[in-house]
Amino acid sequence: MRQVLIFDTTLRDGLKSPGTILTIEEKVRIASQLARLNVDVLEVGFPAASQEQYAVVERVSREISGPIITALARATNPRDFEIAWKTIRASERPRLHTFAPISKEYREHFLKKDAHQAVEISVAAVKTARKYTPDVEFSLVDAFRADPKEVLEMVRSVVDAGATVVNLADTVGRATPSDVAVLFRLLREGIDQFGNVTFSIHCHNDLGMAVSNSLAAVMEGATQVHCTVNGIGERAGNTPLEELVAALSTRSDLFGAESRIHLDQIYPSSRLVRRLTGVNLQPHKPVVGSNAFFYASDVPQFADATDKPPYEIMHPEKLGIQKTGELLSSRTTLAELRNRFEELGYDLSSERLQECYSAFQELAMKKEQIFDADLELLVNTMAVMEPAPFNLLYLKVNAGSISVPNATVQMEVNGEVLQDSGFGHGPVDAAFKTIMKMTRRQPRLVRYSVGAVTPGTDAQGEVSIRIEEGSHLVNGRGADTDIVLASAKALVDALNKLERVREEAVIYEFTDEESWLPKL
Repeated sequence: MRQVLIFDTTLRDGLKSPGTILTIEEKVRIASQLARLNVDVLEVGFPAASQEQYAVVERVSREISGPIITALARATNPRDFEIAWKTIRASERPRLHTFAPISKEYREHFLKKDAHQAVEISVAAVKTARKYTPDVEFSLVDAFRADPKEVLEMVRSVVDAGATVVNLADTVGRATPSDVAVLFRLLREGIDQFGNVTFSIHCHNDLGMAVSNSLAAVMEGATQVHCTVNGIGERAGNTPLEELVAALSTRSDLFGAESRIHLDQIYPSSRLVRRLTGVNLQPHKPVVGSNAFFYASDVPQFADATDKPPYEIMHPEKLGIQKTGELLSSRTTLAELRNRFEELGYDLSSERLQECYSAFQELAMKKEQIFDADLELLVNTMAVMEPAPFNLLYLKVNAGSISVPNATVQMEVNGEVLQDSGFGHGPVDAAFKTIMKMTRRQPRLVRYSVGAVTPGTDAQGEVSIRIEEGSHLVNGRGADTDIVLASAKALVDALNKLERVREEAVIYEFTDEESWLPKL
């Protein structure tokens, strides 16, 4: 059976979702989970965009083994390739990914070039990339709105120049499955080396057809698909990895193809990305939504039946949607906790395990039973702690049907311990107003949502917020058995991200004098 390579771009294209700002540690945590998921290609970022993206790609290349590690470089800027190569050359399997627009609309807007000039730029880019590595992927931007003859010419040219992977991007989400089938058929018939090159597709979900379009490409010979976990990305998002993989697994009889994805890591990956990005899922989201495997058992039947109806075409347990072993409690030993983390796929150092055990004991004082979801939240929180300008040290709130809600807050603000109090329309409002007063920030709260991590009245509440200040939009998250405290944690998290994104200088053109580039 044909193998379809899963090219994961959660950490690059997926993070274009509005307000999705992650720390370096959070990005490395996601990369580690994607490796555990067994994605074939991991696109970490665009190193020439900023110092942070450079650092993330370089660190993932050193620390993560298994997938091909790739970084993006613009075809129009030769310096991008040098920068990108410095970040990925430590990887066991490095790949350079470059791109150029092929549609008239994109060419005229971004390049101010005709089709022939765009081909020349593309060929030069592939040849530049080949100087660093033999594994080069070239993407045709907005390929499904372009003249098919011009697409064919550019593909032929970049293949002759040495591209080992050719990716067709439905950048604006306009294509339909029949459009995809026609263009891939044209390439299959018109490119002599079609069978010797990996052909790929990158879809956006503007019309809700990203998965269908990707599968249409697979049917016509594509052997790689670009995806993001939970389908996150700009506008309506990208092809959801979990939906594509589930379709290939469930209907391999139709597609004659399969992926190497470890199915039992799909749900843990989805949950991790949701928590770290703050991008929630609608309940009816296929495969990983909360209602995906829920059905009413009291609907009218054709006949009396006591067995479970044959609705499920996938078993949730295969996707990692299950509890592992017995619930834990305050009596759980360090060795038992280590074993449970190993069952969940976490290989923790002795130092990290001890840190997690201390946090576990603190949580066990608040909850009678600890679920696997609690453990995942705990280890992920411990993994993303970084020095930050704002740290919440203490929170006390008073509220009720008679008293005016008020909050007393102690914080560390830029290294100085401060304490203040304030009033609000409710306990959360009082805490938020006090924290904003102490940090001297007044962002606009765009979204506030609360969910339970596990069942039970003692469950940890997980709060996700989005705040906006000027042109900056960031997400924050926090969790605790106390909803008000979880809300305060989420606000502090968002304020720290806002500080970082305000200070981060995004650089689009480089000179030899760029001082931030490490001397590697």
